[in-house]
Amino acid sequence: MAKHKAATQITIASIQEKTTYHELVDRYWKAGVVLALAITAAILIPAYRNERAEKSHHEIWDELRGQADLGSGMFGQVRGGAPTALSGFADQHRGEDIGAWAKALEIGAEVQSDKLDEAAKASADLRANWPDHLLNHPVIPKGDTAVALPEAIQSGKERLQAWEKEHAFLFSNPDLTADAPRVKIHTNKGDIVVGLYVDRAPKHAANFLELCKQGFYNGTKFHRVVRGSLIQGGDPNSISGDPETWGQGGPQATIEPEIDPQLRHFRGTLSAWKTPGEVNSHGSQFVITTADQTQVNDQNVIFGRVLEGLSVIDTIESGAVVGDRPQDPAVIESTEVL
Repeated sequence: MAKHKAATQITIASIQEKTTYHELVDRYWKAGVVLALAITAAILIPAYRNERAEKSHHEIWDELRGQADLGSGMFGQVRGGAPTALSGFADQHRGEDIGAWAKALEIGAEVQSDKLDEAAKASADLRANWPDHLLNHPVIPKGDTAVALPEAIQSGKERLQAWEKEHAFLFSNPDLTADAPRVKIHTNKGDIVVGLYVDRAPKHAANFLELCKQGFYNGTKFHRVVRGSLIQGGDPNSISGDPETWGQGGPQATIEPEIDPQLRHFRGTLSAWKTPGEVNSHGSQFVITTADQTQVNDQNVIFGRVLEGLSVIDTIESGAVVGDRPQDPAVIESTEVL
């Protein structure tokens, strides 16, 4: 019987031996992952930062657009923001271009409000804090030359002041004569000093002056207040009479008109009251304008102007009224001829 040989142990070898590449992968795969992450971060993080910076940039300009009330879109309406808000925004971004543009908008807002002194101050601030900005370069034409924004504001202000001085009659009434009488009206809200045009409305000025010397107005009230227009006083009925009769009292005598075409009803004008439909002025009642009322220039006689106490007039005007009747009327305590 044939004998069988014992089984031989067999080892199956890999048909593919490891290459140098495989060995490198086995040895350095972790480092490779770390390197790949680092490269990815190096690319993505700056991109993210740039995106955030761009977003922040847009947010800042959007904030300025809101402060300046610029509207939205290409054809958004420019209404002009509050100068104080624009000034604060410019201070917050001092040294940045956007701060200079905010300062320029502040200048525009001040010019629009006719506050040329404030516009000039803002222009100086623009020059001092953003000296290299485009707005400080000569880009605004002036004749055959060019000037920067601050110089344009200053020269424009000077030209306007010169023009207003030359045409002063368009903005205020003529000065009083050197010897013009003055009267201090003492009220429970403060004192008002008026000067009288004795040379232009002599009868009206003399009548008012005489009543003041007599103490006629003592205890009378400013019985009528029209917001944004006038305050009216001088009726003796307002001392103790029924409020329904206020505005109906006073001397029987009236005063013939003395209309001077060079006198206009600017704010702070003292003029005689005239009952609607009448030609002559009332014998005692007078009006002080709280705003320009040039539509009555040829109707009511101007015989004086306020020299001191416009703030008192504003206080009297600002009180509560029903219709044109003040609820707590100011009282003339006394009058003093100065």
